[in-house]
Amino acid sequence: MNKKILHFTRKFNTNLTHLIFPNMCIICDDELNENRNSICIFCEENLERTFFERYKEPTSLDELFWGRINIEATFSLFYFEKGKSVQKMVHALKYQHKSNVGLYLGEKIGEAINSIEKFSTIDLLVPVPLHHKKKFIRGYNQSEIIAKGIAKKLNVKIDNNILKRNKNTKTQTKKNKLSRWESIQSLFEVTEIKNYKHIAIVDDVITTGSTLETIISLINKKYPEISVSIISLAVTK
Repeated sequence: MNKKILHFTRKFNTNLTHLIFPNMCIICDDELNENRNSICIFCEENLERTFFERYKEPTSLDELFWGRINIEATFSLFYFEKGKSVQKMVHALKYQHKSNVGLYLGEKIGEAINSIEKFSTIDLLVPVPLHHKKKFIRGYNQSEIIAKGIAKKLNVKIDNNILKRNKNTKTQTKKNKLSRWESIQSLFEVTEIKNYKHIAIVDDVITTGSTLETIISLINKKYPEISVSIISLAVTK
């Protein structure tokens, strides 16, 4: 087939698909041009960044875990508040099958932490696991999708088998800190970790930090020689 005809055919098919299934911004619902990925440029610029990569002093996320667990470094890309744009974005990622936004923002995280010295020694990313029933319903683990974007920029491996989720639980968002802690004590187990010195646990949104505290406590206890860091898409303000 002539190259010009082939190009025209592909362009026509792309335009037809876009006409039938328009690509809309997940935050403002305006139509996106073909170069944007789920979020329009205006909404992306208005997302509340933490800019933790610029901090010389401990961040609020560092302070959240002080006295609780041994952590090498922490990072979140955005601040999370109810009713704000970041919540809409996270909802789309988790419940509207917008896995592409998780991959895209994972790459943004990777670009940001590339400038942080403490993250330079990471040799493995470990996503917080979903129970297999939730993963089947959702079609993917959003933390794993975010990790794939990060891994693309950092050129490190991902391991989905180190952490195991033992049972399914209802959402933790409406529980207080004590209730969360009590409900997740037997939720996870850590399998064998070989030949890694610095691993990063990847999550979507950090609220009280109870889930990550449980996971990292298990890792610290079983493998005290391994440094552990935390990376997330967002943290509650």
